[in-house]
Amino acid sequence: GTQNSFTYNWNFGDPASGVANTSTARNPTHVYNNVGPYNITLRVTSGVGCSKDSIIPINNINPQPVAAFSFGQPNGICIGDAARLRDLSTGGNGTLSQWNWDFGEGAGFVALTSTPSHTYAAPGQYTVRLRVVNSLGCSDTTQLPFTVNPYPQVDLGPDQFVLDGGSLQLQPVVTAILPQYAWTPATFLNNPAIEAPISTPSQDITYTLTVTGIGGCATSSDVFIKVLLGPRIPNTFSPNGDGINELWLIQYLDTYPNCRVQVFTRTGQKVFESRGYTTPWNGTVGGKPLPIDTYYYIIEPENGRKPITGYVTIIK
Repeated sequence: GTQNSFTYNWNFGDPASGVANTSTARNPTHVYNNVGPYNITLRVTSGVGCSKDSIIPINNINPQPVAAFSFGQPNGICIGDAARLRDLSTGGNGTLSQWNWDFGEGAGFVALTSTPSHTYAAPGQYTVRLRVVNSLGCSDTTQLPFTVNPYPQVDLGPDQFVLDGGSLQLQPVVTAILPQYAWTPATFLNNPAIEAPISTPSQDITYTLTVTGIGGCATSSDVFIKVLLGPRIPNTFSPNGDGINELWLIQYLDTYPNCRVQVFTRTGQKVFESRGYTTPWNGTVGGKPLPIDTYYYIIEPENGRKPITGYVTIIK
């Protein structure tokens, strides 16, 4: 009749646990760090001093499984690629029955296979965790850091123009971590392995810039370089209706879309003007043929080329 005044003295038979090896609680708990066996001793003392000892052997403590895993891409991945994971866990004296993965994006643990893959929504540093459970219900958890790298951003801007014999510096806008540059082809470039090389092209060319950032993530972009050759201006043409040399054809002037062409008589009267030269002059003014004579022109190619002056003769 003195149960309300019982006292309890537990000894868990685990001296390596230090002060945790004993307890005076009625229903205590104890964590064993080795498989044993152990002898648990309980002494119960009644309110009037009567006591009773009991010893229970514990030999069914199972070794904990060991959670471990690796990445198929240990140096990280590029955003958009799937991370591949491989389980390396051991099951203790049971067999592994559950693999719970947390990919570090806030969703918590999800039950999956032992070799899952996962695609991340954004670049960054993530902590991936694995919790395994064996057939005896024992579990263990481990974690590893993982990196998802961004792709570089590369903008080479619009197509470029350069005068024949001239140079221009390619000036891409690049956003990347630890970028490496590779221009192809290397033709006409002073250094194809820098961000902003100088090109001195003698003909039209398209360059491709490949920027490789951290983690080996690479992005490419193209730019076209148009070489503007100097206009080749004939000094005669014969608009006489025989179908030969009827127009004042100026070679390469079509590559200067904003050029301005003006033609004058000896007395300064303007007989032809054109912005751009898609329709060559046919030797008329107001639809009427001009007489045989020498006429004077001013051609403003623009695009960095100076105005050109000279004369052209209409012959019949």
